[in-house]
Amino acid sequence: MGNVRRINRILASLLVMAWLAGVLGCQQNRPYNTEAAATAENPALLEEPGLVESSDPLSGAEAADLQRNAEVQLVEQMGRHRANYKETLELMLDFYNRQGNQLKARWVKEELKNLNLGPRYAYLVVAEVAGPDLRASTMVMEADVLYDEGMATMKSGRGSLGKIGVDKKAMYAAVEKFNQLITLYPDSDKIDDAAFQIGEIYNHYLGEKTTAMLYYQRVWQWEPQTLLPARFAVARIYDDYFHNRTKAIEYYEKAIHLESSYTKNVTYAQKRIEVLNREISR
Repeated sequence: MGNVRRINRILASLLVMAWLAGVLGCQQNRPYNTEAAATAENPALLEEPGLVESSDPLSGAEAADLQRNAEVQLVEQMGRHRANYKETLELMLDFYNRQGNQLKARWVKEELKNLNLGPRYAYLVVAEVAGPDLRASTMVMEADVLYDEGMATMKSGRGSLGKIGVDKKAMYAAVEKFNQLITLYPDSDKIDDAAFQIGEIYNHYLGEKTTAMLYYQRVWQWEPQTLLPARFAVARIYDDYFHNRTKAIEYYEKAIHLESSYTKNVTYAQKRIEVLNREISR
């Protein structure tokens, strides 16, 4: 009778943990902008009126910065519940094995297998956790070393055939190097450069446009005087990917005034502004 009560308590605990993990997972599996995420998953949605001009991931990212602490706590809480859920399953498996109940042991093994095979989302990236208020101010030798290592890894991942021969594993390794720099040396004068390179990787090699935009945004937030073409990159994503004419024009204009040393970008931006304004006025 005591064993039955114990099993019932374990099962009840397991169900509660599963429910909590599901609820927290649903709460956190939200991108910066739901419409932008929909278009990212299904580019055909870009053709629907109303979705195009409202796709504004950076606006969502700015709002998310105001709630960052709450989000970090929720994500950490979800991780703890997930770990407890797995631990309880393992306790049940051990119990059923010692009891000789092969049927229920097999059930638990299946649930553990499904748990391990289930999707794991990176709800937070380093740029989100770091926030917009870092400043690239100090030369740090260790940070410079990490930056050089990240650049070398990124170069090795490009391959010889452009985007066709990209080694994504190497690209993610480069992202890890740059993120490590930002995390370990948040006042380094290389954090804006690292953020830009991560933006380039997500934008051009991994196809994660919204994440790329967040890192590009951190470039000018962390170094307001930056000369890196981060605003132009954001303008191109708004223009080419989200087809948000208004935001594309806004960032093309910023690129013209604040990134004027990139003359080809300036010429391109001026031409696109003319075209986009004509399209808007139709």
